[in-house]
Amino acid sequence: MSVKQRVAVFGDIHGNLAALDAVIAAIEGAGITNAICTGDIVMRGTEPEECIARMRATGWPIVGGNTDRKVSNKTLKPDTELRGMRPGTRTWTRAVLSDADAQWLGSLPAMVEVDLGPHRVVAIHGDRTVPPGKVAHDANDSDLVAMMDALGADVLVAAHTHAPMLRRVKGRLIINPGSVGEGTVDDQRPAWAWLEATDDGIHAAIEHVDAPLAPPRAKHHRKGA
Repeated sequence: MSVKQRVAVFGDIHGNLAALDAVIAAIEGAGITNAICTGDIVMRGTEPEECIARMRATGWPIVGGNTDRKVSNKTLKPDTELRGMRPGTRTWTRAVLSDADAQWLGSLPAMVEVDLGPHRVVAIHGDRTVPPGKVAHDANDSDLVAMMDALGADVLVAAHTHAPMLRRVKGRLIINPGSVGEGTVDDQRPAWAWLEATDDGIHAAIEHVDAPLAPPRAKHHRKGA
């Protein structure tokens, strides 16, 4: 009898609650009970509090993303007011979050490790890694192998670029689940992925929610972003 273990992976939520709820519903609908979030829960979207609450309620492990760190490190002046701020910017996001939520974002780890059957899955956000460098689609095989060796990973889950990727290198797997909250002009569907360990190895797939809930990234003014 075949033994299966499954885990979902997703991230780059960016304060988009509707897209996050749709992805969580899709994961649950697929019968998957375990998941890893690759970070960037907040910024640019207008529902950071709600997205944090939803993610905390899942109990799933979460990697800290670069936008999470930016917001957690933001110091507000005592007289900071929301009036006139552009929603979704760094300053606005920090202003609407409680100190407890900001501290929680800052406490998220740079890496999450889980075992999926005999396979070691390592999840990072992907803006900074060990060794340093972005996990890019055009990375050569030797660089990816060196990165996975440094991380002790059989499966590397990375995000940050928002571009879904599923790549096998010398018997190992690199996967980018794409973005939950931000799409492209051509595809505004929230993306996520799953991993499955069976007796004959590890399998994976990129999935999309069939609804245009992830608008393309909006350009904000640099001030306060």
